[in-house]
Amino acid sequence: MRESQSFVRRTIAVGVAFTLACGPVMAGPAPGDLADLNYQSAEWAREQMGLRGYTLIQSDWHNNRSWSYWWQQSSKTCIRMQDDDRKVLAVATTVAMDCNQKEPADKDSGMSTGAAVAIGAAALIGIALLASKSHQRDEKHGQDERSTAEFERGYRDGLHHERYHNYQNSSAYSDGYNTGQRKRDEETRYRSNSGYHSGYQSYVSLDDLIGVNAASADSQLRARGFTDTGGYKRDDKSFVTWWNVNTRQCVQSVTKEGRIKRIENLTAGNCT
Repeated sequence: MRESQSFVRRTIAVGVAFTLACGPVMAGPAPGDLADLNYQSAEWAREQMGLRGYTLIQSDWHNNRSWSYWWQQSSKTCIRMQDDDRKVLAVATTVAMDCNQKEPADKDSGMSTGAAVAIGAAALIGIALLASKSHQRDEKHGQDERSTAEFERGYRDGLHHERYHNYQNSSAYSDGYNTGQRKRDEETRYRSNSGYHSGYQSYVSLDDLIGVNAASADSQLRARGFTDTGGYKRDDKSFVTWWNVNTRQCVQSVTKEGRIKRIENLTAGNCT
């Protein structure tokens, strides 16, 4: 039974490798009824999208731009809108999967038959492709399905904190992994980076002190329950160790040119 499953997996993998050589996954021009939205007020354009039968599926802030994905059920069309929170910069059609929809078999959506087969086959062997949105991948990796697949595999590994596994030595995988890591950091920004904590253990967040004037940061640290346990200078930097007895946080602030450059977590033994 195990040998049979292994054979199926190998067969599918061969099919994936073959089909990934097919045509591109690209965004296309906006439908004629949306062309007037370009360079208009972003707020007005979003209102117009709703009035014209489109439903907002997802929006994301990436590279100082807002990227929103809109779906029109009647035409089975997915629209990607890019704006800078003031005016619309671009409106384009994209693949239905960017709107979390199944790609219509009879619709010329910009995805080749080979891509659809590859994605379906890859899912069977545990590679869930197209987890990212097109704005995160098509600037570099929209040319062919092979690079798209490698980007997506890296993206999912980075997003889900899996180990880096670039067995194809692919720049697309590397870029995807880094993009996934950044996305994970964005989505977990509410968590503190100021200690390794779990369960019911409390902690004090110090993320907001990065870049702050050193004297002001020292006052804030003391106000938050930290005590200066010593420090030293090396080259043009100052290093100070701080201990919070209530949360058992041991951290080291690094100051350069009068401002906090970083705050590093240390084991409790460095403070006690």
